[in-house]
Amino acid sequence: MRALLRLFLDIALLSGRPQDLPASRALPVVTGVLALATNYAVDTGFAHNLQRLGFAAAQTLILGAWVGLFLAIRRFWVRYGQTMTAVYGSNVVVNLVTWPLALAHGIGPLGSEILAIALAVWFVAIVTKILWHALELSLPLSALLTVTGTFASGWILISLFPLPKA
Repeated sequence: MRALLRLFLDIALLSGRPQDLPASRALPVVTGVLALATNYAVDTGFAHNLQRLGFAAAQTLILGAWVGLFLAIRRFWVRYGQTMTAVYGSNVVVNLVTWPLALAHGIGPLGSEILAIALAVWFVAIVTKILWHALELSLPLSALLTVTGTFASGWILISLFPLPKA
């Protein structure tokens, strides 16, 4: 267990690779559920818990869908398990870093916005590196795919869960 946690931390710190993770049918499911739970914990933008849960579930599923789409296009579908384990595991690591910071609102509005941007850039960098290994593409193309998937996810999520009017 400790070795697995170390692998997730290495991937989140951009030194590990998805292929270093064990091939398992259960691990993508477990990390996906943990990603959903930590997405729920971190997101405080919805007043109703059901909306919050729906948003966290959609966020988790959409992430898995666009990564799976890119793997299918490259005909690397057999890599889906390890790739998603790496992506979801990294999602959990970033959320665990974000969670206490989200709860501590003493940073101030500008500081929290800068922190949110920094954490988002970190997650994009992690997923870019994971896709670079999984898809066997150049790093710039992997970054382009990650940014495209991230923006498409955001657009879909905002369409499904509109922001409350001020």
